[in-house]
Amino acid sequence: MRKTLIVAALAGLSLTAVTAQAGMFDAVTSLAGGAGNSSSGADLVGQQKQLVESYTGANKQVLMAQSQMATALGAKDAAALAKAEAEALTSGATKDSLSKADSAQSAVSKAISEQQKNAGTVLDAEAKKAYAEGLGSLAKGVLKYSKMANQFSGFKDALASASPLDLPKLSSGAYIVTSLPGNTKNLYEALKQAVSFAKSHDIPVPKDATQAL
Repeated sequence: MRKTLIVAALAGLSLTAVTAQAGMFDAVTSLAGGAGNSSSGADLVGQQKQLVESYTGANKQVLMAQSQMATALGAKDAAALAKAEAEALTSGATKDSLSKADSAQSAVSKAISEQQKNAGTVLDAEAKKAYAEGLGSLAKGVLKYSKMANQFSGFKDALASASPLDLPKLSSGAYIVTSLPGNTKNLYEALKQAVSFAKSHDIPVPKDATQAL
């Protein structure tokens, strides 16, 4: 039900058609090249603040989820990196801190993927439980990214018509405009791989993970 409602809302933004398989991620990714409704005189700084808060919240959720999953898979260094970056993120994050967190997210995702592909990876009952919890948390982070569609579209359009004098104050938001589409696509693929791994290793797949796909 949640997925149906979100997809319906995204369709109302005159985005590219959202297929059932791609779900919410295609909707967010398509925003990179789409056009939405821009508001003249918009408070870009205020919009940026809200956008950064949403992006930071989603990023922290994903990083903490990755930390749990990496720990379950025995990738201790990756788990520690994800946890440290999640704890370092704040609602007033700068472009540099957001970029650093995204880089960590990408590196940890790669480490998790490698462990999942390792034929010798065996999880005991405790590790399976931790992995399942992390998987559910990852799905919630994914949903948080998808719910940013309206914020993303509004800020992206307003930014395009912003005064050059205002741009230095909008670097964090501008960074999110360029990074969000790619991040959502990568996370969608990572979630699919994680669900596949869980199913093949007798790990319960949380409801949130199923809905996000």
